[in-house]
Amino acid sequence: MLITKNYFEKYTDSKTFSKLTIDKTVPLFLDKINEQFKDKVAVGSAVKNVTYNELIKDVKKTCSVLSNEQIPLKSNVGVICNNNYDFVKTSLGVMAYGSVATLLPVQLDEKTIFGCCMKYQLTCLFYESAISEKIEFAKKMAQNVKFIEITEYNVEEVNFNYNIVDTDPACIVLTGGTTGKSKGAILSHKAIMTGTLNGTYGIKEVFGDVYYSIMPLTHVFGLIRNLLTSLYTGSTIYFCLDKRTMFKEIKEVKPTILIVVPALAEIFLNLTKQFGIGFLGGNLKTIICGGASVPPYLVEEFPKFGVTLLPGYGLTETANLVSGNPEGLNKPTSVGYLYPNQEIKIVDGELWLKGDNLLDSYYNEPEENKTAFVDGWFKTGDLVRIDDDGFLYITGRIKDIIVLSNGENVSPAYIEDKINSLDVIQDSLVTLETNEFGAEILQVEVILRASVLGPLGITDVQSYVEGLISEVNKTLFDYEQISKVVIRTEDFKRSPSMKIIRPRKDI
Repeated sequence: MLITKNYFEKYTDSKTFSKLTIDKTVPLFLDKINEQFKDKVAVGSAVKNVTYNELIKDVKKTCSVLSNEQIPLKSNVGVICNNNYDFVKTSLGVMAYGSVATLLPVQLDEKTIFGCCMKYQLTCLFYESAISEKIEFAKKMAQNVKFIEITEYNVEEVNFNYNIVDTDPACIVLTGGTTGKSKGAILSHKAIMTGTLNGTYGIKEVFGDVYYSIMPLTHVFGLIRNLLTSLYTGSTIYFCLDKRTMFKEIKEVKPTILIVVPALAEIFLNLTKQFGIGFLGGNLKTIICGGASVPPYLVEEFPKFGVTLLPGYGLTETANLVSGNPEGLNKPTSVGYLYPNQEIKIVDGELWLKGDNLLDSYYNEPEENKTAFVDGWFKTGDLVRIDDDGFLYITGRIKDIIVLSNGENVSPAYIEDKINSLDVIQDSLVTLETNEFGAEILQVEVILRASVLGPLGITDVQSYVEGLISEVNKTLFDYEQISKVVIRTEDFKRSPSMKIIRPRKDI
């Protein structure tokens, strides 16, 4: 099955849709946005606004630094930097020069930074002064790596490398992949440009937005759907430099679009209900939500404040975007239509993909690559179904499947999605436990929405929630049904992308 962009044409006007064309490489992308948006503000801040033309000049200076240091083309060049303009000019500069921007999360400790220098065979590492102390260990140990502090370089601009072809590697983004082991996904110019374009589909007015960026730029969601799609659409992006001042900054920036994970969207919704949409600046129109399962409650509640929340689904290995849902109110549990330029097939319930947005491979991980690919098809590890209208639904992860002693397989994510569709449930986690008689049971831990539960005036909350779960049980097979409900008073342990960390047990 080959997906085309025609699915999304009806969600915008023909003039806008005709502008949504692919750029083959980062240099061509940069040239186009400079030509189209030259004097518009690309990156905003309270200190200095940077126009598209100024951004291109700074990217070319980064290329000049790489040239002066004689960094080999197609070699891996590390970038470790907070979410700010320095990250933008440096990562784009490395890719436009023709090296591979290896994006290292700023939270890494000094020994892990050194380990990444070795694992990814870095020829060079750009770092910002704010984290210079964490770089000292790597400087001492990694003798073959050049270390360059990011600054305002006093060098001549040089042209981009127009010999780059779309299949050349552009960046390496770290991911847990489908097995949980940290790996580096190699994304080509074609892949990230396809992902950038995919971010424009399904939105009525996609050009000239104001972004407030909270997601880490080293995460594929932050890099592609937040940063690159913002630049592609001639928008202005502001960066959250300190979460302690986030809401003050949002009021000042007045974003029209936010790219967030569900846990953050939940916080934003609760604050909006308490203080009004002005708390988020007053101009917010669109929220793109992904990185974890999106509760239908969020999809249905935000429109009450004039905000459309669009759920989506993606992986680091697919340059972030696989599908997006432009009809959330009609299909609140779906992750939407598959984006164009992909081929799909479903094997034993698992989604397999080919396409322009797909990673080349995991860097220096031959065994992982053997596991992840079959005859050129990438095995996502996600269990899915597609309805008669072409909308995609995630029903679980293969690695999370619970195998009962009677041989039945249970997808906890499938059950959790049903439970999370209850307005009173904010999040849930299904696990296999043993009761006092030694029998296997399925247990669910839930976090409740106080904003929904409070007005109901329920005195026996435990019994009320158990009653709701009993209704969910009626929609499940006998072996899938929940036997025990635990109401949590504290949040679950979560990953940096705010996904619940599932406990691992030897059953």
